[in-house]
Amino acid sequence: MATQHNSLLDPVPLPARAQIEGLLEDVLGSAPFRTSRQCQDLFRYIVEHSIAASDGSLRERIIGIEVFGRAPDYDTADDPVVRLRAADVRKRLAQYYQAKNESGQWKIEIPTGSYRAQFHPPEIPLPQFPVPTRLVEPQTEAPSSRQVPTLGADAGVPKRKFLWGAAILTVCLAAALASLPLFRTASPTPSPFDLFWGPVLKTSRPVLVCTGSNRVYVLSQEARNRYRKIHPLAEDGTPNLEVLVPREDLKKFVAEDFVPMKDTYLTIGDASTTARISSLLTSRHHPYDLRFGSDLSFGDLREGSAVLIGAFNNIWTLNMTDSLRFVFEAGDTAEMHIRDRFDASRSWWPKVSGGKFSEDYAIISRILDSKTGSVLVTIAGLDHTGTRAAGDFVTDPQLIADLVKQAPKDWSGKNVQIVLHTNVVNNIPSSATVVAVHYW
Repeated sequence: MATQHNSLLDPVPLPARAQIEGLLEDVLGSAPFRTSRQCQDLFRYIVEHSIAASDGSLRERIIGIEVFGRAPDYDTADDPVVRLRAADVRKRLAQYYQAKNESGQWKIEIPTGSYRAQFHPPEIPLPQFPVPTRLVEPQTEAPSSRQVPTLGADAGVPKRKFLWGAAILTVCLAAALASLPLFRTASPTPSPFDLFWGPVLKTSRPVLVCTGSNRVYVLSQEARNRYRKIHPLAEDGTPNLEVLVPREDLKKFVAEDFVPMKDTYLTIGDASTTARISSLLTSRHHPYDLRFGSDLSFGDLREGSAVLIGAFNNIWTLNMTDSLRFVFEAGDTAEMHIRDRFDASRSWWPKVSGGKFSEDYAIISRILDSKTGSVLVTIAGLDHTGTRAAGDFVTDPQLIADLVKQAPKDWSGKNVQIVLHTNVVNNIPSSATVVAVHYW
């Protein structure tokens, strides 16, 4: 029996397929896609196999093997590369259509939860018929029927009415003309928030939003299966729920039982800040490109504005800010802190209680001419709680307005660094307070 599939290309003639293939090349060469070879390869694979209705090739494991070179027996649960890159492709595709904003062409869509592309034909606009301005010509009086005004004692009355009406009309026109320059030149005064983010949004290119990659090790599938045999689920247990192995049982495993997970997990602070920056850019109708630190090059940063999130888990933040006044020191150790390079007497250290941060510090940097030659914003804390507090601060118009009350008059054209402090309760930071600011 033939395999059933939902490819929308079955009834589409060959000329339409040629149009879609041309659209594929245009998408792959666009700004959202040309910076990621993996996304290009995955998108081409999905589109070409969807055109051919090769549903058997559009499964996660098959894609992982054919596109990303994974072993035939690789575990998709431990290595979600296909799911991650597919989400990235959907985001880049949305950015492509947002920037293109054209009708009259085919549209490619990859629905969430599927690796099969859907193809939507161009919308045909309805014909527009002119609406007649008038259906009946007005009748005009015959010249003979017009009454000729007579000159006499009352002839000046309508003349005076005409003169008063003309005078009023002249005054109104003069007032209207005098007000025109105001309407032409008047524009809303930009808020401090707009001035802070304005340089980032000045270019039409997508803003790179890059978050750090956290080091996480998980039990291999073989080790988990072994543990399940010794510790079976309770009768009321959920078979698909991830099992949290108690710390005392972890001692029974060896190093080979753990596998590293790269570019997979975000801290709550990084995820929260990424979401807030994405929402900000979306509200400004500005395209953006989400990346992990390992999926970024120096050349990418030179292409346009960038926002770097996280410090000790994001090498780009550390490299781009190591020559500034406020810097991160001794990451991933008990000595981690923020140091003032211009004043040796000033530094800011976190406080820890019960193995968790009770006070955290963060740095926000907005560099108009960074090492990349482009506008750069960094948002990072000593811990993820500091990053979250900094993300809340830099996306809050009122907090930015309060910040610049003491700033130089020309602050919007300067670089700025802000050191923040936040109290932390149950891994939730309070509203951050400013402890140091530097403009230059």
